[in-house]
Amino acid sequence: MSRPSKALRAVTAAALTGGFAVVGAATGVADPADPGSAGSTGSTDDLNTLAQSLSKGYDRTNCTAQQLTEQGELAQLLCGQSPDANGPATALYTLFDNGTDLALSFTSKTKTMSMAVCGDAGESPTIWRLGSVGATAGRVACGSDRNIATMIWTTDSANVLSHITASNGDLDTLYQWWRTKG
Repeated sequence: MSRPSKALRAVTAAALTGGFAVVGAATGVADPADPGSAGSTGSTDDLNTLAQSLSKGYDRTNCTAQQLTEQGELAQLLCGQSPDANGPATALYTLFDNGTDLALSFTSKTKTMSMAVCGDAGESPTIWRLGSVGATAGRVACGSDRNIATMIWTTDSANVLSHITASNGDLDTLYQWWRTKG
């Protein structure tokens, strides 16, 4: 057999072997329709439920479903720059199955932040209320992560964790946006 034929057979064999490896790997991918599986983006119903908790200016047309990675996550939407010039550069909203997993995620995410005062709400983390004397709505934390202004808050009644970042270190502007549109 000539040298080019051996080379051609070797390349063909390698391509077929690689093709079988890819086919074999594809069978291990999680079912995207199963909200509890790794690699899932959640059910359409859960994504629509989460979309109801998005801040003003965000909706399902300017936010994309993300793969679920934490215990108890049902759906997650990542949003880019807010349509409002003073709004966040990015926003991430996550719907949880229960309040325990929501609280654990809030605590975990705030551990990586350098805490700061949350506007007129005081030290972080703290609770936030609906209106000035309303019922407790959840917890909020303000600060920075790698010198980027960051806010994280829970909406306890909806089991939603929200996480917004500025394009810079301007936490006051981010906080004021949250107060009016978050």
